[in-house]
Amino acid sequence: MNLSFGLVKTAADEQAELLLAREARWLRELEEVRELEGQVPRVLEEGKAPGGLRYLVISMFPARGETRAFTGDHAKFLASLRKARLRTLEFDVSGTGQWLRYSIQRARSFASSRQVRTLEDSYSDCEKALLYWTGPYVLAQGDFAPWNIRNLGSQLFVIDWGHAHADASPLDDVLHYLMIQRALNSRPVTVPVLRQAMQCATEFAVQAYPEWAWRPPVIGALTLVYLLGIVLDRSLRNGRIEGADRVVDAYWKLLEKRSAWMPA
Repeated sequence: MNLSFGLVKTAADEQAELLLAREARWLRELEEVRELEGQVPRVLEEGKAPGGLRYLVISMFPARGETRAFTGDHAKFLASLRKARLRTLEFDVSGTGQWLRYSIQRARSFASSRQVRTLEDSYSDCEKALLYWTGPYVLAQGDFAPWNIRNLGSQLFVIDWGHAHADASPLDDVLHYLMIQRALNSRPVTVPVLRQAMQCATEFAVQAYPEWAWRPPVIGALTLVYLLGIVLDRSLRNGRIEGADRVVDAYWKLLEKRSAWMPA
């Protein structure tokens, strides 16, 4: 029995308009990826509502019992994203590296000198560890989390592509899935928790991208790239590095403690 239905998403402000436009662009591109057929929404309609706000109608499935664990189905879905976008690059010329540098410059307008130093030193540590590494940069869903995933039995159905971006580390979505749940629920995101997430991300990378070398320093640096990216993204949207933001607070502490978990 086909339980799919159409979901109408309407923007409430300018930022939401940008997210809907980005989501529509990515969904149209992903429609062309055979390996993702039936696993991402289809754009049924888009346009402007009478009030001038953008709307988007997409195919959807009802929410079902979600799992908090990262399973083989999750790994299989993320591995298939390489069919959408994949480039082999050095970190400093990747879209991710360029965005981080640009975002740190923007953060100078609201961050304290101490905060800017933490951001710049974290980026420098990423750059040094990845200096002689050339690896895959792919499409990331951007908010890969249980609440954005429907389990259809034989495959997953992944929604909310407004934060998707190309030239991302393959580890980003894995780390996000494992860590964002804890951060948003105010559960401790400790160094041991991070190390467990890094181990899971390592296993995924080795299986999904066996052509590349995934040495511990590379895994550590790409984990730092993920943490730094989330802190910057959320802070730029808020116009400040907000300690009351549970995610920023948890991830910021890990940036400050990076010497305790980054492999030498």
